[in-house]
Amino acid sequence: MKDKCATIVAMPIKPSDAALSATTLQNAHQWHRQWKDRLIAAVNAGATIDTSCIGRDDCCDLGKWLYADGQRLHWKKPEFQHLLIHHREFHMLTGAVAEVINDKQFALAQAYLSNDTQLARASQEVEDAICRLESAVAG
Repeated sequence: MKDKCATIVAMPIKPSDAALSATTLQNAHQWHRQWKDRLIAAVNAGATIDTSCIGRDDCCDLGKWLYADGQRLHWKKPEFQHLLIHHREFHMLTGAVAEVINDKQFALAQAYLSNDTQLARASQEVEDAICRLESAVAG
């Protein structure tokens, strides 16, 4: 006869939805910052960027969560809606900058990546929106 306790111990433990959301949002800060780092690295290296996903808000790790578990768990929260809107705008702008980089207009791309630009403001809006949703999820 099979030991019931062994079966229970062997079962994977699924994190609660709240814990999953909290972990995802904590990681989202890092994921988000990496986009700008990738663009800067491409400019510095004179490289091209795969634009098939960078301009889409549903390809990155945060976007995948937003359109799956995030939407399922937090759709009615205004903080979620705010993040969704700003995340979409951010990717639209990063996609445009990636096109500039791929056109080898590196000086223009550097200007777009500087601190006081529409992209920088959109990036900060995403960071702020992540924080607000984190607070709302924490309750």
